[in-house]
Amino acid sequence: MRHSPRWLARALAGLLLIAGAVVVPAAAAQAETCSTSLPLPDGYGITCVRVDRHPQADGSELRDVTMTSTAIFQASGGTPAISPLAQPITVRIYLPDDYDPDRSAPYRSLYLINGGGDNYDEWTTKADLVSLMADVPDYDGIVVMPTGGMTGWYSDWAGRTDGYFSPKWETYHISQLIPWIDANFNTITDRSGRGLAGISMGGFGTLKYAAAHPDVFSVIGAISPGTDLRAPAAQRTISNSMWLSGAAINLLDRGVYRVNKYENGILVLDQDQQRRYRLDTLFGPHTTAVVDGTTVDDWPAANPAELATQGKYAPYSGKFGLYAGGCVDLPGPPDRPEYANGHQPAPAECAYDTDTDADAPMAGEAMLGAYASVFDTTLTSLGVDHRYCYGTGGHDWNSWPANLVDFLQYAYGTAPARCPNA
Repeated sequence: MRHSPRWLARALAGLLLIAGAVVVPAAAAQAETCSTSLPLPDGYGITCVRVDRHPQADGSELRDVTMTSTAIFQASGGTPAISPLAQPITVRIYLPDDYDPDRSAPYRSLYLINGGGDNYDEWTTKADLVSLMADVPDYDGIVVMPTGGMTGWYSDWAGRTDGYFSPKWETYHISQLIPWIDANFNTITDRSGRGLAGISMGGFGTLKYAAAHPDVFSVIGAISPGTDLRAPAAQRTISNSMWLSGAAINLLDRGVYRVNKYENGILVLDQDQQRRYRLDTLFGPHTTAVVDGTTVDDWPAANPAELATQGKYAPYSGKFGLYAGGCVDLPGPPDRPEYANGHQPAPAECAYDTDTDADAPMAGEAMLGAYASVFDTTLTSLGVDHRYCYGTGGHDWNSWPANLVDFLQYAYGTAPARCPNA
């Protein structure tokens, strides 16, 4: 399979999400045994391997738990090419400065899931989560930052990698990690105390999980999310990610972690067949839909645009944040102050267009923004109260931290009068 250098550079930039990174020096780690640090280190399909504590200057703590899970990975379709299947993964947990495991009032929890090409530490190496949390005094809970794989797409894979194994990310996050966190930390153990947010691929994952598990979460924030699997650009991005990294957890995992279609042992060169095969691997057998007179592939059980029309986001009415950039221009507050207040549709000046040229400058975030605008219209038409913020920011770390702070202020305190990046 050959690709031009221009395509590869563009694909890597879209998946690795490194623009505007702010590297935060790590605090000196304090290693502890699992049994010393945690009351129930092994359970729910999880086995604790190691605990590293990183005290922060403000009294808070970042606690890294390295673990294995029976859900990551599982044999599929043949003899797995990796051994052992139980590969170590890490969860980073932010504990506020007043965290008390014996406090009578348990703490809220926010699950913050990673974007494509990234890992559990993105919010502490590419942004300064500890400082961001200081800007949200109304949120006094913990923040759980698991890995979702570089390109796992927050799914229990229906198919397999080239190496005959597949991840079950949804099972790990929902059925294993959440009860494990509740057993080991002083958290509210029902949906009223749990929030979920993510960027890019994690924004898609937030919408996917929220629709499937309204009994688990009560607050959701989707930042620069993919919202429609019927979009040709979305299908290309996901297909390319399967070729680049597939089920990889880190940059060293390539080769047999990738996903490709073969016939009689020979790589299929037709990219339409590869695209369909790779998305079927993630989401199960496709159906078809007609969009603007064109028949396209669809995976409605995983497609936020379809899930919205099924009423799946009604349980989050009033606690739903949607954020996107790529807006060409915004009217200034003196001219039209109603724009960018979190309650209005994107204005014409944003020039959002779902037919945006994929090679145009800012096309990635502009395309996501265009589909987010359509998604906002759908939610509004269905009576789902939500905060919708659009802005001129890009698909990068120059924009996302402000979006997270805005979401937390909206969800747990008082929403700012004006959206960030606007």
